[in-house]
Amino acid sequence: MSTADGDERTALHRSIVIWVGLLLLTVAALFSAIGILNREVYSASAFVRIYLDAVAHHDVDAALATPGVALTTNDTPGTGVAALVTPDALGDLADIEQLSDTEMAPGRHRIVYDYTLSGVGQNRAHGQSEFDVVQSGTSWLFFPEWRFVRSPVATATVTVSHASSFTAGRAAVETADPTAFHASQDYEVLVPSLYVLSHRSDYLGANPMAMAATAPKSTISAIVDVQPTTTFLDEVQTTVNGFLDDCAEQTALYPPGCPFGQDVNDRIASDPAWSIESYPTLTILAGQDSWIVPNAAGAAHITVEIRSLFDGTVSTLDATVPFDVTFSLSIQPDGSVQFAPRA
Repeated sequence: MSTADGDERTALHRSIVIWVGLLLLTVAALFSAIGILNREVYSASAFVRIYLDAVAHHDVDAALATPGVALTTNDTPGTGVAALVTPDALGDLADIEQLSDTEMAPGRHRIVYDYTLSGVGQNRAHGQSEFDVVQSGTSWLFFPEWRFVRSPVATATVTVSHASSFTAGRAAVETADPTAFHASQDYEVLVPSLYVLSHRSDYLGANPMAMAATAPKSTISAIVDVQPTTTFLDEVQTTVNGFLDDCAEQTALYPPGCPFGQDVNDRIASDPAWSIESYPTLTILAGQDSWIVPNAAGAAHITVEIRSLFDGTVSTLDATVPFDVTFSLSIQPDGSVQFAPRA
């Protein structure tokens, strides 16, 4: 064997060793990358974290597209029973931190995450949620696929007292009966989430209250207590005062449709002159099916000339006439206030 042949064989051997080494390094790097991806991207905890990030970013479509996330209603998100499943209704989700990942059985994990929920105003809540996920298959031979065993959805019963609508975050929600004075309806909500419920209109308002959903398949509830605003009371008071002023302009002992009048046994010798001596101070309370103004006392004043049937003499009747007012109120869809008699 020549020296040249030996050198060639040595060089070939060296090249093979180098290429095999590079191949082994590549394979090792590939398996290391697969391990990192399985841990950071394709693990059970990463699967849950991706869902939580979608909720945190108010990406409702992405959250609902997560395997195992399913609403029981056919209503389009943002409508009907799914009215609260909308970006405008969702509060904020932050400080997301994994607390534990327990393998309950091969391919099944129970994962606990900690977080902070917040909504409009100063509403904040600290919470934890427990998620069960199961491996549903693999992709590209190496990467596990997961789905939720229990859909991270809860049922929220929202009762609106004295109105038929409310707001959740920045979303306006109409209940099934837009004319109802009391309304209660079940809605589906994503877990975890916080909803700040309220009501605000020209004449009515409700203090914001927070409703948090932290457990999949749980049931939560909230009451939106709607009350009259000062604007409503001022509007009603002004309207009633104007009505009484119109009554006082009538020249009759019993102005038609008015709450006051005066009996006279003799004959009147002049047109009666009415004025309002004191207007009733009104309050507005909630009744069974409408707002009511309970009995409120006022006083009118009458001046009229009276001719005696006995001797024909004329005298002046100058008297204070007490009266009461009470009625029911309803706010019409166009925002107007309708008054109705109340027994």
